[in-house]
Amino acid sequence: MNEPFALDGRVVIITGASRGIGKGTAHAVSRSGGSVVLVARTADDLEAVAASLPGPSRVVVGAVEDPAVADRAVAAAAELGDLWGLVNNAGISPYYHPAAETSDDEWDHILRVNLRAAASFSRAAIPAMAATGRGGRIVNLSSIAAFAGLPNIVAYNATKAALDAMTRTLAVELGPTGILVNSIAPGTITTELVGELMDANPALAEKFVSKTAMGRVGTVDEAAWPIVFLLSDAAGFMTGQVMLVDGGRLAAA
Repeated sequence: MNEPFALDGRVVIITGASRGIGKGTAHAVSRSGGSVVLVARTADDLEAVAASLPGPSRVVVGAVEDPAVADRAVAAAAELGDLWGLVNNAGISPYYHPAAETSDDEWDHILRVNLRAAASFSRAAIPAMAATGRGGRIVNLSSIAAFAGLPNIVAYNATKAALDAMTRTLAVELGPTGILVNSIAPGTITTELVGELMDANPALAEKFVSKTAMGRVGTVDEAAWPIVFLLSDAAGFMTGQVMLVDGGRLAAA
């Protein structure tokens, strides 16, 4: 039997791979023996990530909400081998105001990136995974925002809850094929953006820390390695689930 946590020879597509949890996941997958297809908008950033990985990779530049980018990512994966995994990590939360002030354009923007893109990438990846006869893995990046009524980000919250619903539906539909579908829901993780916010606003940093049972925020690695677990054989009887990685944030609510 292979090492259950290893990803040797397995090909994984990661969206939003140029920074944050996506970048961290690319490193974790590569260190675990996998090959990665890196997807994001910025070529220079993606090339820098690719150059820093210990294993094989391909770069696909484009907006994840464009279905053609999903097709190109699956084609790039085929250059590396059989597609095993998809990590729908790309997401945005660029607006911060009450629900009554959230415009239709803002709703549409967040829905396109956070939800419809994950659907497009899944739709493109599923046939490629099924064709191998070995199954596969889809991991969707949810958030504790799917469980809590966090104010001023209503569209973001809604997309994450919808993403979890899609996870459960795909898990039921794809179970007989061996393609397992799960979500991971991080709490506050010190990505580049969050780190900058905390450095600029100590009161906000203290708020983030005080809300977790562990008394600290999480690191990118602490979000990335659970994703590797969900991609691995160690999670072989796990599907349709949402894994909280939040330092006890919701338990302490």
